[in-house]
Amino acid sequence: MDGSARVLYIGCGDGVQERADRIAAHRDTLAIRVADTESALFDALSEERVDCVVSEHDPDTLNGIELLSRVRDVDPAVPFILFTANGSEAVASAAVDAGVSNYVPRSDDGAYADLADACQSAADQYLAERDVAMLNDLARNVYERITDAFFAVDRDWNVTYVNEEAEELLDVRAEDVIDENLWDEFEEAVGSPFYTEFHRAIATQEAVTFTERYDPIDEHLQMRAFPSEDGLSVHFHAIDPGNEAVDGAHLLELTNVLSYDLIDSIERAQTALNDVREGDREAIDDVAEALDRMDDLVNHSITLASNPD
Repeated sequence: MDGSARVLYIGCGDGVQERADRIAAHRDTLAIRVADTESALFDALSEERVDCVVSEHDPDTLNGIELLSRVRDVDPAVPFILFTANGSEAVASAAVDAGVSNYVPRSDDGAYADLADACQSAADQYLAERDVAMLNDLARNVYERITDAFFAVDRDWNVTYVNEEAEELLDVRAEDVIDENLWDEFEEAVGSPFYTEFHRAIATQEAVTFTERYDPIDEHLQMRAFPSEDGLSVHFHAIDPGNEAVDGAHLLELTNVLSYDLIDSIERAQTALNDVREGDREAIDDVAEALDRMDDLVNHSITLASNPD
C-alpha cells in the first residue's frame, strides 16, 4: 500500500471496494486496503502498518461496535472510525461508549468526503503520537546510559526527566519532582549561581559550565547545562573542589556516551554498505570512506579525552 496514511476499510456485501474507492477519491494521501472478512481484517493488522481502521456498521450485516473490541485486543491504540448505514442517536451513543475515535453516518454522497477527512485527521494524530513516543523512547535510552547525574526541564522550568544518579545525588525521587517547578522543588538554589547560570543558558541559548557548592547535600557539583528551544538539559556530578582534573573526567564520560552510539551506527552502516556494494560503487565507496573517517575521529576524541596533557 502506498500513501502517507494507511487505512484499513472493513465492510461486507456487494460494493465494498467501490465504497472504499470513493473515500480514497477525496484524499490522494490515503491508501485504503479492504477487508471483507474478519480473518482478512486480522491478517491485515498483522501483515503491515495500519494507521486507521474504518468499519461499516449495520446491525443486520456487520456490527462494527462489536468488532471494535476485537480490534482493540490486537492494537489498543489504532484509530477506529465507525461508518454507519443508518445513523441514529442510539448508535452514536453506543459508539462513543465503546470508545470509537469518530462516528460518520453514511447519509449521502457528502459522507464519503467527511469520512476521508476523518481518516486523515485520525491517522495524522496517530502517526504524530507514535513518532513522539519513539523519540521519547530514544531519549530515555540515551539518558539511562549516561552515568552522570542528569535532569531536564522545559521552558517553564518544569522538571521533565530525572535519572537514577540524579535521584541519588540530590536525594529526591523522580516521581515526586517530575512535572513540578524546579525552583519550587529546589528553593535553596534560587538566587544562587545555579539559578543565575541556568537562566543565562536559556537566555543566550549557549551552554554553561560551572562548579558550585549545593549546601542541602553538602557537595560541590560540577554542572554542564545545555539549552534548547524546548528547555534545558543538565549533566552534573559531585567533585572534590581540589581536583583539577574534573573537566577531563567529564569529557571522557561524555565522549564514551557519544562514541558508543556513533560506533554502533557506523558498524551498522558498514554492514549495510557491504550488502549493497554491487550498486553504484563510486558513491558507495565514498560513503564507506566517510564512515571510516568518522570512526577515526571518534577513536581520536577518546584518546584526547583520556590523555588531556
